[in-house]
Amino acid sequence: MKRAKSLLLSNALLIITATAVFVQFIGRYHAHHYTVGHFYYSWILLRIIVPLVVITILQLPFSRLGLNLPKLDRFLMYLCLVSLAALFAIYLVIHASPRYLGYYAGGWGALDSRRLANFMIFTLSTLTGWEFLHRSFLLLGIFYVLRKRNGLDASLSGQIAIGTVWVFEVLFHFIKPQMEAAGMLLGSPLLSAVTLRTGSIWPAFFIHLGVEIVFILSF
Repeated sequence: MKRAKSLLLSNALLIITATAVFVQFIGRYHAHHYTVGHFYYSWILLRIIVPLVVITILQLPFSRLGLNLPKLDRFLMYLCLVSLAALFAIYLVIHASPRYLGYYAGGWGALDSRRLANFMIFTLSTLTGWEFLHRSFLLLGIFYVLRKRNGLDASLSGQIAIGTVWVFEVLFHFIKPQMEAAGMLLGSPLLSAVTLRTGSIWPAFFIHLGVEIVFILSF
C-alpha cells in the first residue's frame, strides 16, 4: 500500500497531465449528451469533480491551487484597467467580423433576453470547470509539484506550467474558428501568468467571463 502511494506521488506530474487529457477527450466527444437544458453538468463532473478526486489522491494542498481571493494591490488595479480596454477591443474585432459571427449565428441567433439567459447558463456550466481544470488543477498543480516536490526554481516551474496549459488550451480551440485559436495563442499564457502572479484563479476567471459576455453582446 505504501509502495503504491509512493508511486502515485512520485508520478504526480504525469498523472495530472494524463487526467487533463482524459477529461478533455471524454468531454469533447460525450459532454453534449449530458445536459439539462443549456446547463452542461457533464463538464462540471469532468472538469471539477474528476480533478478533485485526483487532487485528493495526490495530496495536493488546496491552499496552493488558487481558490483564494487575490490580494488587492497595484498590479490588480492595472490589470482591471487593461482588461476593460482589451474587452472593448475584442468587442470591436468580433463585431466587425461577420464571417466569425456567422459561424455561431445558427446556434444562438439574434440576442434577446431568453438567448442571453441560455448563453449565460451554458457559459457558467462550461467556463467554471474550464478555469478550474486549466488554471487551478493543471497550472498551479504542476507548479506546486515542480516547485515543492521536485525542487525546481520558481521561474522554470512557472514556464513549464504555463507552457503545458498553453498547449492544452490552444489545441482544444483548433476545432473552433481560427480567430478563437489565435486569441488563445495570446490569451492562454497571459491568463496563466496573471494566475501565477496573483496566486488566484479568480482574475483569470472573470477576464474569461468578460470575453464570453462580450462575445454574446456582439450579436
